[in-house]
Amino acid sequence: MAYTPSALITRSEQPTIKKAPSSTQSKSNKTQLPDASFVQKFRSSSLLLHVHAEDSVGVRPNAGEGPEYVKFGLTTKNFYGASPRRFTFNVDVVISLEWQDPRVVRLIPNDLQKLSMSLDQALTRVWMPGVVVTNKDIEKYEVVSSSVTVFSTGHVLRVERAQVRCLWKFDLEEYPFDTQNLRVKIASSKYMLDEVVLLPDNNVSGVDETVWGLYDLESWNTGVYNDTDGYLRKSRGYINMKISRQLMKYFDDHLVPSAICLAISWAVFYFPFANPFITPRLILSIIALLTFTNLMAKSLTELPGSAPFNWNDLFNQQMQTLMFCSIVLNITSEIFHHQFKKEDLSRRMNNHAKLLIPMMSIFTITVILGGGMYHTLSCRTATLFTKTAVFFILASYAGFIGYEVWWEMQQTKASADAELIDESYALISDSGDEDLAMATQMSM
Repeated sequence: MAYTPSALITRSEQPTIKKAPSSTQSKSNKTQLPDASFVQKFRSSSLLLHVHAEDSVGVRPNAGEGPEYVKFGLTTKNFYGASPRRFTFNVDVVISLEWQDPRVVRLIPNDLQKLSMSLDQALTRVWMPGVVVTNKDIEKYEVVSSSVTVFSTGHVLRVERAQVRCLWKFDLEEYPFDTQNLRVKIASSKYMLDEVVLLPDNNVSGVDETVWGLYDLESWNTGVYNDTDGYLRKSRGYINMKISRQLMKYFDDHLVPSAICLAISWAVFYFPFANPFITPRLILSIIALLTFTNLMAKSLTELPGSAPFNWNDLFNQQMQTLMFCSIVLNITSEIFHHQFKKEDLSRRMNNHAKLLIPMMSIFTITVILGGGMYHTLSCRTATLFTKTAVFFILASYAGFIGYEVWWEMQQTKASADAELIDESYALISDSGDEDLAMATQMSM
């Protein structure tokens, strides 16, 4: 007659089972389970019916003799995107767990080699290592399907597919040229390192997803590590997915509109120097800066407030600086033209700005995008280099304009002095004093 759970008798009715002599036990067998012949013999023995059900569920197979070795496999089926702002990513994952427990043979009818059951059924009949996803978000683990299969060899296989939202700290120093290592971590929720040890099984692990949205999959791997935090000592397993961000969306949503705003800010230097165009020149440059400020705020919505300084921040800062330089040069040239009446100098400044600002912009953007995309420069090095270059160029140009103003002032002063002397000589000549006129001419 096949075994049913109701056939179990109480502990008080169990006969005493004599242990095998110590000479038949070796130290190496303490962590190994019996072979198939022993399990078959143990299965056919009526003594198996005397094992209490609660002991089979609540007590480890190797309790008192060593840890349980649980092989695991993790397979990512679908990737539903990542949210750096919320420190989360969503995946559809298949978790496979394998271990040995000779006590499960009592559950299999004599004419079968294996028996499958639901997780709810298995929880009342089979010992479980209690392995869960440890970095899941609160109440964000939805089981799609789950089953437990026990074999006549004492082998137990649990397979579960679930959709999970995992918590993860993203490395955003290289954003938007960043590469992320997303991990799904697992560990036993109740057993410590000396009770359950995880072992990776690459044969049943992998990544089946081909669509990664804004990212490209570069590689994946599984592994284990021992984690110790005071009395909390765990064996933890993981699957690591290395993904790199695609630049197409960032290029379309931020780089192209920013470049358009920057080019519009250059147009102020092509307006004529006339009173009706004073206001349009100023308003156009300010509107371009305000429009870019909105784009900058939009580019920051994907990042958390605690995100470190990154390539996106550097790009935005330099774009703002270049647009502000356009405003300053525009206002300065207008002041020289309309207030100080230095029309030649103001026109030269306007012509200089037509080349200076675009060339400085192209240089800065090339350094930032090239250094970030090809990782030829670190973000900190590029920051120092571009800011120093812009400051040096602007300071040099300001010195050049200051020298031009001083030179024109000297020329104007020299011309005024010469005119004054000429007028004095003419007056003296007209008065008829030849000696004084001769002395004035010699002083010239």
